[in-house]
Amino acid sequence: MDIKLFFAIFLSFITLNNSAVAHHSFAAEFSYELFGSREGEVVEVHFVNPHAHIFFAVKNEDGREEIWDAQSSTPQNLIRRGWSPETIEVGDKIVIEGNLGLENSNKLWIITITMEGGEVIYASGGDN
Repeated sequence: MDIKLFFAIFLSFITLNNSAVAHHSFAAEFSYELFGSREGEVVEVHFVNPHAHIFFAVKNEDGREEIWDAQSSTPQNLIRRGWSPETIEVGDKIVIEGNLGLENSNKLWIITITMEGGEVIYASGGDN
């Protein structure tokens, strides 16, 4: 076998293998049974693949601020639902409802976001 062909096949295998391992299942991070909502102020937004993230500051029961990571679908799916990169911005006061993260993690899979003015924005489910 030609050495160049061998390395091309080898590199293709490594690339495909890393891509397959990089994506995780919903159940690895979030509960199918536990739903909840958290209210806070947006501190950072990542409108990027593979999942959009909204980081927001939430006051816990002790009055201390915690940063929560709310995840959603891909930006392309959100755009189909009417979102844009400016839909949620730093400083927005929001309530996010969705699936809670496993092991009491500060994570939430977004189903809806209620803006300060009462507008409800759908990220997944409920609006089909």
